[in-house]
Amino acid sequence: MSAPLTPTERHVWRSVIQMADLLRFRIEAEVKPVSRLSPADHAVLMHIDEAPGQQIGQQSLANAMYWSKSRLSHHLTRMQARGLVLRGSADDGSGVRIFLTEAGTQMVRTAEGPHAKAVRQHLFQVATEEELTALIRLADRLATQVDGRVPY
Repeated sequence: MSAPLTPTERHVWRSVIQMADLLRFRIEAEVKPVSRLSPADHAVLMHIDEAPGQQIGQQSLANAMYWSKSRLSHHLTRMQARGLVLRGSADDGSGVRIFLTEAGTQMVRTAEGPHAKAVRQHLFQVATEEELTALIRLADRLATQVDGRVPY
């Protein structure tokens, strides 16, 4: 069994969690009132919107979001009931594909302005260029360790 985190390690870990939670909280507070999208809804819609043809394989989406197949499936069921996405079969038989509906596209567009404003205000105006560069390097290295690829 491994030793518990040292006070410094615990402080670093808690700081990472606090930063992520705080950014999600502040951004959601500005995006949700205009779009009615939860952070999870918004993340799903953004991934699909950024995919070629506004469609993506369900397993590819789960992998990109680091979600289990079950979690994504349940979430997509709720989003489909709200008319934001559709599920269909790929033409090549490679599995389930997720498509944005017109309503889903409209919700992404509605959220874009408030989302960009909140990210700029709560992250880019606070962090220095050096801090942002270090954050990107660390995030890319962590993603590479997990699945061998850099996600962006």
